[in-house]
Amino acid sequence: MRGLEGGFGFGTTELIVVRPIAGKTSADFLNWIFRSSSFRALGEAAMYGAGGQKRVPDDFVRDFSVALPPLDEQAYIAAFLDRETAKIDALVEEQRRLIALLKEKRQAVISHAVTKGLNPDAPMKDSGVEWLGEVPAHWSTRSISSVSTKITNGYVGPTRDILVDQGVRYLQSLHIKHNRIIFDREYFVTDEWSRSHAKSILKSGDVLLVQTGDIGQCAVVTDDFVGCNCHALIIVSPVDDVLIGSWLSWVLNSSYGQQSLYAVQTGALHPHLNCGNIKGISIPLPALTEQREIIRFIEVHLSQYQELIDEALRAITLLVERRAALVSAAVTGKIDVRGIAKMLPFSVNRARARGLIAAEIIERSARQATFGRVKLQKLAYLAEAHAGITELEGVYLREAAGPLDREMIQEMEREAGALAGVRVEQPDGAGSAVAYRLGDRSGVHRQDLAALLGDRAAKFDKLIEDIGTIDTKGAEAVATLYAVWNDALIGGETPTDMEIKLAVLSEWHPEKARKFRIDELQTWLDWMRRHGLVPTGAGPKTSTGRLFA
Repeated sequence: MRGLEGGFGFGTTELIVVRPIAGKTSADFLNWIFRSSSFRALGEAAMYGAGGQKRVPDDFVRDFSVALPPLDEQAYIAAFLDRETAKIDALVEEQRRLIALLKEKRQAVISHAVTKGLNPDAPMKDSGVEWLGEVPAHWSTRSISSVSTKITNGYVGPTRDILVDQGVRYLQSLHIKHNRIIFDREYFVTDEWSRSHAKSILKSGDVLLVQTGDIGQCAVVTDDFVGCNCHALIIVSPVDDVLIGSWLSWVLNSSYGQQSLYAVQTGALHPHLNCGNIKGISIPLPALTEQREIIRFIEVHLSQYQELIDEALRAITLLVERRAALVSAAVTGKIDVRGIAKMLPFSVNRARARGLIAAEIIERSARQATFGRVKLQKLAYLAEAHAGITELEGVYLREAAGPLDREMIQEMEREAGALAGVRVEQPDGAGSAVAYRLGDRSGVHRQDLAALLGDRAAKFDKLIEDIGTIDTKGAEAVATLYAVWNDALIGGETPTDMEIKLAVLSEWHPEKARKFRIDELQTWLDWMRRHGLVPTGAGPKTSTGRLFA
């Protein structure tokens, strides 16, 4: 990451500061050296310390040898990589957007099948249940408690003294993902301990619901997991001649089921389900033969969607590998980019880039009733994180209204005034609403902006248009959700929607839990996916600790 330009700052023991020699080395070129796979691989090997406190030694960075081309060629390489990696990042984002759309379609298939059935011509009736709406006329609607022989929960005490190396498999919430039990992290208890806690020994067809944390995750117990015991999971045993466990699990995984579970959870910051919470949840209930038919339909269609998702994930893997190889080849001189690296016709420093971006945002948004400094702040962050305009070089803090670099916003306003005559007005004094007034040089920045953006122009244009359709609170929600999600991807995580929402409410700023409901955040996540505003793990990370630890 580039540091301050034309100023000074203070580094901590967590940072190694590298200052280029003027006239000999380019900061942009060094930036790409430090992002190359060879530097990162050797740096990881040289790390010392343990756990999350590992550090790269100063000597490793100081003594790292590089082939240093002439200064003008360093600039060509940096410009080439800026452009080509932006193209690859755009392709990766398209694949991530495709995955998000496939997941939405998959969810729609589940929800429609378990609430409307497979016959589009079937007569319908009002279910009388909020969120459920109409169901086929020949279906009934029953509470979970009325079609279950048992609703209980697994052991909820401390586990450190009961776990052993081998024995009875011990399922926990981390094993329940996307209507499946995935025993990828192995926990065991003794057979004796399991028999002494017989109420939570699992049988085929039982349905497991996560009790604490990731509310909404549930799965049916298949033959592979019969006899396992479990921790902090709600166990629902269906009445065999009325309800198939897989049917209940699919209903609870539908949009209706998820809304029903969220509605009965307790605790805003630490969501929790009790057995009593779910007893009264109503579920649509066809005959057993129709349950089996719909289950088979769902499984076949979801398998097809999963194949497409897996293909998109493989494409992302190949693109990321291609990106790493391209960076490595360019900075080590294995490819000659001098003839293909188009240089901008003007010098771009950080202040100029910020002014060009601010002038465009303000000129296109100033007449909107909801546009002010907050929206400018959020658009600036998204311009860098989503549209890949890395020249902004923001350092974003987790502020009450979302990601914010105060000094950057001040400079953007100042430079927009110098470039395009934009005026900043705050008639009610400091701390009050800000309005922007256009000057007499509107549009004069456009040619330079087009040269700066290149292939990124379309994404930047769409970003301004999309954020222009929502109010200030919506822009705050979108930017914050994007930042949390993107930070997690940068850290190697693939967070669920629930993890993203909980991180916004409990790990961002105390004000978030007072300002947003969890269902509001889901609405904005869905909006982001519809508009292609899906992060890829690129761009700046907001200043916070590790998410989802």
